[in-house]
Amino acid sequence: MINFKLQHGLVLFAVITLSACSSNSGSEAAPHQTNLFEETQASSVAPLSDDSLNTGAIEFLRIKHHMVECEGYQVSHCLLAQKEGSDEWTYFYDHIEGFDYQWGVDYEILVQVQEIDLGLSDTSNQQYTLLEVVTETAYASSDAFNYTSRKPHERITEIAPGQFSLLGNKAFTCTEQSCGALRSAIAQHQSTLLSFQHHTNPAAPLVLDAVLCSDATDTFVASCL
Repeated sequence: MINFKLQHGLVLFAVITLSACSSNSGSEAAPHQTNLFEETQASSVAPLSDDSLNTGAIEFLRIKHHMVECEGYQVSHCLLAQKEGSDEWTYFYDHIEGFDYQWGVDYEILVQVQEIDLGLSDTSNQQYTLLEVVTETAYASSDAFNYTSRKPHERITEIAPGQFSLLGNKAFTCTEQSCGALRSAIAQHQSTLLSFQHHTNPAAPLVLDAVLCSDATDTFVASCL
């Protein structure tokens, strides 16, 4: 960018030159004056590319057919995810934009991961956007899976006779025996290890097979896990 003083000097020089030429008797028109400032501005500004707005890493994720209790600002459900090249299932706390997750379905997906800065402490600086659902496979309704509830007296609610809700967002039904065992654990403020089955319709309530283990919160891990 040209310094203002230099630009001012050029303008002054141009004015003096123009005055001198106007005193001549010739009728030839004054030559076109090039605007150096505009030329410099034009050469120093490059057009934005659409590619510069679409940066971000591409990741392959496996997503498990059921969610788990997790604790952040509040207790909620988190996905269980496995990254490519890893055999470890980890809690996935972030939201995936455009991903319509359903209990009872195993997924393989491609996501775009972008770094963002929200200016907030203890907040994820990554934004996930779904690019493609590679595979989705219904988990066999005959196969049971385990679910841990650390404080079922706060997190599991009976919403109707024989029907409960996990954290207010996933319903399940139970037999008289399994309902009775769960009610007993809740009344004693015990943590629980539960065995569930999916319904053949993924949107339908889960089915509680059994309370596999329950114990006081401080001894639950040693006793049940």
